[in-house]
Amino acid sequence: MRKGDRFEVLIESVAFGGAGVCRVDIDNRKFTIFVDDVIKGDEVLIEIFSVKKSFAKARVVEFIKKAPNRIEPFCKHFGPKGCGGCSLQYLSYDDQVKVKEQNVRDAITRIGHFNGDVVRPIIKSVQNKFYRNKMEFSFSKDLSGGVDLGLHIRRMHHDVVELTECFLMDEFVGDFVSVVRDFFRKRYVEFPIIADELRSLVVREGKNTGEIMVNLVAENVGDENFILDGFLDLIINYFNQNSFKDSGKILKSVYFTSIFNKKGSRKRIDEKLIFGDEVIHEFLEIEGSKRLVFDISPQAFFQPNTLQSQILFSLISKMAEFDKSQVIYDLYCGTGTIGLALSGFVKKVYGIELNKQAVENAIYNAKRNDIFNIEFFAGDVGERIADIKEKADAIIVDPPRNGLQPKAMKQILNVNPQKVVYVSCNPTTLARDLEIFSNNGYELLGVQPV
Repeated sequence: MRKGDRFEVLIESVAFGGAGVCRVDIDNRKFTIFVDDVIKGDEVLIEIFSVKKSFAKARVVEFIKKAPNRIEPFCKHFGPKGCGGCSLQYLSYDDQVKVKEQNVRDAITRIGHFNGDVVRPIIKSVQNKFYRNKMEFSFSKDLSGGVDLGLHIRRMHHDVVELTECFLMDEFVGDFVSVVRDFFRKRYVEFPIIADELRSLVVREGKNTGEIMVNLVAENVGDENFILDGFLDLIINYFNQNSFKDSGKILKSVYFTSIFNKKGSRKRIDEKLIFGDEVIHEFLEIEGSKRLVFDISPQAFFQPNTLQSQILFSLISKMAEFDKSQVIYDLYCGTGTIGLALSGFVKKVYGIELNKQAVENAIYNAKRNDIFNIEFFAGDVGERIADIKEKADAIIVDPPRNGLQPKAMKQILNVNPQKVVYVSCNPTTLARDLEIFSNNGYELLGVQPV
C-alpha cells in the first residue's frame, strides 16, 4: 500500500474519534484504513494519504452510495475542510450515541479483553447542543497576515475556521467570536504586531448560574496597551445588550493572561484581572446530596458538561455503594467536584491534584459549602498517595486522557482498596488500565457510558 492508492470500499464502523473504518486485502491480509467524513454503510472511493505499519489513512474521492441514515450537518462549519470541533454530525444524535456505546464496548473487549456484556446501555445527554461550559478559540494569521479567530481546522495546528456560529457552548458564542475578531482586525491595521502576540480567547459560563468569564490570552507581549486599548469596553458593551439581560446571563469576570515564553528563560504565566470578580460560580445538584456551589478561576478544571456531570457524580455514589464508615481517595481531583459531591456519603475524603491553583479552589469550595470531612493535597498522584496515613476503603480516579501513569497505578495497587471507581474520557486508556487492575486481583463489575 502506498500514498495515492485508490480503493472502492464499504465503511464497516466508526472508530473512537469519529473516523470511519474499512478493511482491504493487501498481500493476503486485511489492512485497516481510517477515513474521515464517512459513516457506517457509506460506499466510497478513497485515496490513501498516510501509510503506517498496520493501518493507513485515506480521504474520500467520491461517494458511490451513501448510507441510508446519513443526514445533513446542522452547522455550516462542519465538513472536510471545516472546523475540527465536531466529528459525527452526519448522524442523528440517537445514532451518535449508538456509535459511542459501541466505541466503549470495542475498547473494553479488544484492548481490555473483557466480555462486552459488562458495558451497560449508554445514558444520553440531557442536552445535545449548547452543553459545554467552556470553550477556547484560537487566534491565527489569515492569508493576508492579519488576524483571524475561530476553531482549528481538522489536523491543522495553525489555520482556523472563521467562526460565525457554534452549537457546542451557547447560542451567543458565534456572534461574540465574530465581534472580537472584527475588533482585532481593526486594531491590526494600526498595530500589526498584535497578530504575532494574540493566542486565544477563552469563554467560561456557569450553566446553572449564568455567570460568564472572558479570558484573552497573548504571548511575549511587548506593550499590552496595543492589545487591550478598547477591548474591555467592547466586552462590557457586548454583554450589556438587552438580549443578555433577558436571558439571565451576566458578565462577571474579564482576564488578560500574558505568557512569557522565550528561549533561555523560564516560562511564566501572568493572569491579570481587568474587570469584575476573580472567579465565577457554578452549582451542582447531586442526587442524595445538598446543592454544592463552586468557585471557578481561569485555569481551574471543571467538568465541561455541567448537566451530565451531575448525573455522573450521582452514578459514582450509586455504583460504589458508599457508606458513612468509609474513607475514600479522590485522585486527579481538580477543583474537588467529585470528592465534595461524595463527601456526604462517606466518613472522609482525601483529594490529590497536580494543579496548585485547582487545589486552592478545592479548599475554598469545601469551606464555602461547609464540608469539613475532606482534605486536599497538591502534587503528583504517584508521589502524594504515600503521604496519606489513613488507608482508603475506595479510590476514585479521574485521570487525563492518557490514563493512569505507571507510578500512580503502582501506588493504588499498594493501597489495595476494596473498590475502585474509574472515571474516564478515553475508553482506550480506560480499557488498558482496567486490564491491569484485573491482572492484580480486581473484578470488573460494570462499565457505564455517559
